[in-house]
Amino acid sequence: MRARVIVAGALAGAVPVAWAVWALARPDGPGRARLVTNEYAHWNPDAPDAVRSPTWDVTSGSLYARRGLLWTGPPDTAVPDATSSNGTGSSVFRMNTHRADHLDVHVTLDVRNVRLLPHDAQNTDGVHVMLRRQDETELYVASLNRRDELLVIKKKLRGGPVNGGRYFTLAQVRHPYAFEEWQRFDVRAAGTSPVVLTVSQAGRELLRAVDDGRHDRPITRPGSVGVRGDRCEFEFRFRAR
Repeated sequence: MRARVIVAGALAGAVPVAWAVWALARPDGPGRARLVTNEYAHWNPDAPDAVRSPTWDVTSGSLYARRGLLWTGPPDTAVPDATSSNGTGSSVFRMNTHRADHLDVHVTLDVRNVRLLPHDAQNTDGVHVMLRRQDETELYVASLNRRDELLVIKKKLRGGPVNGGRYFTLAQVRHPYAFEEWQRFDVRAAGTSPVVLTVSQAGRELLRAVDDGRHDRPITRPGSVGVRGDRCEFEFRFRAR
């Protein structure tokens, strides 16, 4: 079975295929950026001036396309208007698929980490992949480029102090990285009893976590997948299958 290509923000009304999404935005010329969608569209579902994507739902920040890539824009703490003309809000960036039927899933993320913001620095700042996301309180997350140079797989469940949820660290390992260099990560979630989560590069497994219920219940329902950024500017390509 061949994967059909979905161009984020360019095919209004397009229906994704059953098992794959390829988020490669169309090129808009050197240096030019096009708003794909932003948090204004999420929080104002009936607004006629909102910029919407058939593929992506951005709950915080702004998502742009430039040079055939997806981009957070320069991160700031603004609350974006319909076109993000007053700022991006991407200091806290949250982007997930509208589709929520991903259970056993393989995510490939090509990412170039441009910079981390110096203010309000946290060890967990950086780039993260979300899996089996039910909502902001229940999901798996693989942290790939953290400020503290740890590669971490976590689970978040409802009921706790962190935006309505609580985190459980399932596995972690030290993994230094360099800014301005492209990296490719393969992140997988498979099974329900137990749930196995892995992060690999170039066919080499970097980290594995087995969620067998020792840290509260596993997440066994399909959900959306996506990318999160904290006080970080980055460009990326994203594929889920």
